[in-house]
Amino acid sequence: MMEDEISLNEIFFAIRKQCKKILVATILGALITFLISTFLIPKKYTSSIELYVNNGTNTSTTNAINPNDLTASQKLVGTYIVILKNRDVLNQVAAKIGNISYEQLQSDISMNAVDSTEVLKISAETEDAQLSTNICKAMADTAPDILKRVVKAGSVEVIGSASVPTEPSSPNIKRNTLIGALAFLIVSIFISIIVFMKDNTVKGEKDIQEKLKVPVLGEIPDLNADNKGGYRYG
Repeated sequence: MMEDEISLNEIFFAIRKQCKKILVATILGALITFLISTFLIPKKYTSSIELYVNNGTNTSTTNAINPNDLTASQKLVGTYIVILKNRDVLNQVAAKIGNISYEQLQSDISMNAVDSTEVLKISAETEDAQLSTNICKAMADTAPDILKRVVKAGSVEVIGSASVPTEPSSPNIKRNTLIGALAFLIVSIFISIIVFMKDNTVKGEKDIQEKLKVPVLGEIPDLNADNKGGYRYG
């Protein structure tokens, strides 16, 4: 083995030797992220509503679903999102809610198609559960009329109603705690390996032969050692 080469067995031994410190660091990381997530990161609550988008071109008297109509409805969802994110529209919603600015509303609200379907989901996440609900209710009251007036085709139906969330949607304490523990685990293992690689002390006869490339003629026992049968290297 070359002088600078380190085997996987040696690395594994170095990690195992520091296993207690690594375990303590992992627990400490989990505890720190748990406390930060629980007490320092503001809790946020999410409420949502769903709108069903119909392109309005299906004139068939049967109940059969036309795939072309579904495709057109799915494309309309993207158009509706652009319209509802318009500043004037959000200002109307903010006026209905009261005590909220356009900038805050814009950052608190999100819109997306549900699994690439013709259903549009509008969500609001704030630090106040009731405010999140009020935003969704205001959007449900405003969106249908706005979309019918602007698009002049198709229809929008509100599915259900927004409810007040009882549990925070963020932060995810379990996930954050797991990430913190994993991060401290990786860092502590990395530090253990670095410390081992920088350790140039001689551990025994084999170390002397590998580092100095000279034969060992004999060993001198440490007479002061607790175990008189042991050997130490100064």
